[in-house]
Amino acid sequence: MRKTICTLLAFVFLVAAMGAAFWFTRQFIESKEEQGKFQQLAEATLLETIPPKASEPGSQNPEPDSAPPPSADPEAPLPTLEPVHDIAALQSLNPNCLGWITVPGTPIDYPVMWTPADPEFYLRTAFDGEYSSYGVPFMDARCSLDSDNLILYSHNKFDGSMFTALIHYGDLGYFEGHRTILFETLDGVRQYKIFAVCRANAYRSQIYQSIDFDNKADFLDTVQADSQYNVGPGGSAAEFITLSTCDISRQDGRWVVVGERIG
Repeated sequence: MRKTICTLLAFVFLVAAMGAAFWFTRQFIESKEEQGKFQQLAEATLLETIPPKASEPGSQNPEPDSAPPPSADPEAPLPTLEPVHDIAALQSLNPNCLGWITVPGTPIDYPVMWTPADPEFYLRTAFDGEYSSYGVPFMDARCSLDSDNLILYSHNKFDGSMFTALIHYGDLGYFEGHRTILFETLDGVRQYKIFAVCRANAYRSQIYQSIDFDNKADFLDTVQADSQYNVGPGGSAAEFITLSTCDISRQDGRWVVVGERIG
């Protein structure tokens, strides 16, 4: 009898191990396939003339987070950033595409979708319209590109892709080294600087209700209420961006970063 039980237990453990191995293998393959598709999309819509990197002589597109030299006028406008992706070409491939989001120094480098009639369509849909557990980053259906606060969502994935990098902003050093957000649209490149890292609740946090507002101070108070840390906006900007992903350590938890537009 004992031998039979041991045999059955061994069989169960073997089946469980095989199932786990199959799951991890499938997840690995899907991860490679999805990131490969995004890479191909990026390469297919890359503009022919790419601005030189800030470290190269003669660069006209300096690192956005670089501090100005002591003699520079702190109130002087930032240099105009040139787009990297052909947004018109992206929209010809899929008219639901608004633009391209990049957080330099992180894996966040993706197209952004918008479907007001079906708010979470791209939660489980790829850029080409096929099913995907990765989806595509998308903007809140209540927003428009003219909104005071653009709210963007994407997944927290085991492989570090999509908006998973947001969870690392819990580390102050990571926050300090990755404060720039670039959002390319048909109108050009919007530049934002992250000033707050929040741990929000998907259903109770008022930050998700802050899209267009009459009083900027009220919005900043809303952000402060959920902030893990908050260095405050550095200027008089009236436009903001909010990136959100799941915080699997808490029920209905979300990691959120908020940036002010600086260019």
